[in-house]
Formats: sequence, C-alpha cells, structure tokens
Amino acid sequence: MTTPHPPVTDHQEHPVSDLSALDPARIYRYAPDLLAEAHELLTLSSRFLAQTLAGEQNDPEALHSYLLRRAAQADRVAAGALFGAAASRAQAEESFRLLADHDRAHPWLVPAGLTTPAAGAPHEELRAYVRESYDVAPWT
Repeated sequence: MTTPHPPVTDHQEHPVSDLSALDPARIYRYAPDLLAEAHELLTLSSRFLAQTLAGEQNDPEALHSYLLRRAAQADRVAAGALFGAAASRAQAEESFRLLADHDRAHPWLVPAGLTTPAAGAPHEELRAYVRESYDVAPWT
C-alpha cells in the first residue's frame, strides 16, 4: 500500500554527505521486507506503465517516491551482495541514476538540504544521495 507524500518544500542546496557516514543498517532499519517491497514496486511499476500506455502523465511526486524506493531496494540488495556483487552494483547504479535524473528534472521534489548529483556523478555520490533521500523520506 502506498501512502501519498506531501510535496517537499523549502529546498536548500547542500552537497551530499560522505557515504561512509550513511550506515545502511540505520538508514534502512524500518524498510519493508525485500520480497514485500519487490511486490509493491512491481505493482507500482505496472500502474505507471498502464498510465503511460493510456497516454496519461505520471505524477512526478509518485514517480519520485517509486524511484527512491526502487533505488533503496537496489542499494539494500547490492550492499548485501545477494545476487553477485558486480551485477547487483550495476543494477543499483542504474536505479540511482534514474532517481537522480528524475530529481534534476523535478527539483522541487528533492528533499530540503540535499543537492541532486550531477549527470556524471560517481557511484558513491549517487548511493549517498539515495541513502540521504531515503533517510528523510516521510515514510521512514
């Protein structure tokens, strides 16, 4: 079940923190079970696809929440190296980049105090952005 999230306001630009300070055990301590979250993400993905195929515009806030949850899910899998480190890292980085691309296109959705990484940002900066964004998300 998804919960609507209020728009993020009062955006201030600050660089993303050092990844080493963003402990995934703390950041994701209240994250749903991996399989339950995968099911929910698949459901949301199907809804977005159906809207797109019907010629409807996807809600940027809902898409931001979905992309953040997807990136966090990929980060959790990659951090645990559950399916092979190289493949997990590549899939996580793709999810990280999708979130950053979306947030650059919709800067009002960026959590206050964070700066969206640049298009060519390194993996560690993208991962830190996902963790910081997830840490301040209204549902965590």
